[in-house]
Amino acid sequence: MRCVYWIALAAFVLVLASGCLQPANIPAPTPTPQFVVIPGTTAPVTVTTIAEKQVSFAVTTSKTMLNITYNGGPDAADLQTINIKVTNQDGTVIPRTIETPTVGSTYVFTYRGNANPSVVNIIGTFTGGYQQTVLMYYV
Repeated sequence: MRCVYWIALAAFVLVLASGCLQPANIPAPTPTPQFVVIPGTTAPVTVTTIAEKQVSFAVTTSKTMLNITYNGGPDAADLQTINIKVTNQDGTVIPRTIETPTVGSTYVFTYRGNANPSVVNIIGTFTGGYQQTVLMYYV
């Protein structure tokens, strides 16, 4: 009886070693591509690119003030409006809009206590309504 047990165990080990109990290597089905037909347009598509505008600003801080000076630039004649947004360290935001800024002008933000600006963002509006961030300054 013991001999039959050892022969059955040896046969089982041989079957496992030969890989007969392993799953068959069936390749995974390859997906068939789906094609979607997009109807053509009759009107041609045109892309208009606008060159970035170039104007210059300088930012200086003192103990109780933030000064922003408009220095002009090649596109100063096209600048119509500037939107200044000063974000302070405590999260408060001071917005100011300047219509028809003039070259050489300084715009002063006065604080009651110590000046604590962290970010100055200036967005310029140019002739034709084009808007662009002209200065992003981290104090």
